Amino acid sequence: MNVAVFTDNDFGKVNGVTTSLKAALRHAPEGIRPRIYTACDEAEDRPDYFAVRSIGMAIPLYGEMTMYWPRTFRLLRQVREDRVDVIHLTTPGPVGLAAMFVARHARLPLVGSFHTDLAAYTERLSGSPRLGALMREYLRWPYGRCARVLAPSETTRQLLIAGKIRPEKIAVWPRGVDPQTFAPARRSVSLRERWGVSAARPAVLYAGRISKEKGLDLLPRIEAAMLRHGVDHRLILVGDGPMRTRLAGSLRDAVFTGTLPPAGVAEAMASADLFLFPSDTDAAGNVVLEAQASGLPVLVSSRGGPREYIRPDETGVVCPSGDAERFGHVAATLLRNPQQRRAMGETARTHALTLRWESALAPLYRAYLEVAGRHRADAPAAAPDNAAA
Repeated sequence: MNVAVFTDNDFGKVNGVTTSLKAALRHAPEGIRPRIYTACDEAEDRPDYFAVRSIGMAIPLYGEMTMYWPRTFRLLRQVREDRVDVIHLTTPGPVGLAAMFVARHARLPLVGSFHTDLAAYTERLSGSPRLGALMREYLRWPYGRCARVLAPSETTRQLLIAGKIRPEKIAVWPRGVDPQTFAPARRSVSLRERWGVSAARPAVLYAGRISKEKGLDLLPRIEAAMLRHGVDHRLILVGDGPMRTRLAGSLRDAVFTGTLPPAGVAEAMASADLFLFPSDTDAAGNVVLEAQASGLPVLVSSRGGPREYIRPDETGVVCPSGDAERFGHVAATLLRNPQQRRAMGETARTHALTLRWESALAPLYRAYLEVAGRHRADAPAAAPDNAAA
């Protein structure tokens, strides 16, 4: 069975979507052949990856990022050449719209996966609840046309149900982790020396986009709370984004690594002492799993999907959403108690080993088989009805 996976995230990007899709390619079982379809600056044609050269434009509210308007008829032609059986829509963006067009004209079923709560992002970045509500209404259009929708957490599943996607269509596809790439053995003494951290001055690490929707406006207050509790530390921020300059001016002496390749992220995580992830808009947060696999206790928000990926008070702590004082207090408590922190980190590693990609991907492959089988069974009677929400 051939699956065309449509994504706005070309593999030049490093984020949770590309991590998940690369894992889906790497672990595909015999008989299922996924291939990425995307749009970017340069055309590319590999057995598992097809990119059409397309015109780019700045993303609204994300001015430093680019989205591409794909050549839909070229994608349609390639889908037919590849004898695709199922189209997997991973985005409501331009390439997702192309997936809908191709599915309709090729008479193929759609599987959808939800990766980013764009409605929450829109509201947070624009400051307009109305724009956020409009985005949530828009999301019903592409995902409502999918025969199966996969959410990365139960929190996100409930969000989709509240957005009027039929609950019987929605299944949970949990995220996984590669425990060989992300492991305590990656810890680097020389990197810690360059950071200027030690047992007396531990490293508190964040990894991800450095942007408002990630809850990073809390960081200066979290840092202030830790200092009030008398805990010396150094914040390490892995990634890049529009808040970098502002945070560099408001945090005491944080280290900004910029965007790193996965191996660099793994080394940074293993070399830290605590992982801080205050986002309340993330649907899952792959980095939370990666941090636990690296042997770090994690602090997450009570809102969003990441809290479903930890064992509260065993591998990390769930802090009230937006409560900088609580984040700071919990971080300070763990940093003052290295024995508790080490025990929690060891439990985090053990927990992450139960969440490998090999098992996490099973619901995705099952959805491909179920939707393709239903489509074949229905095909003699009528063309599939993709209009039902």
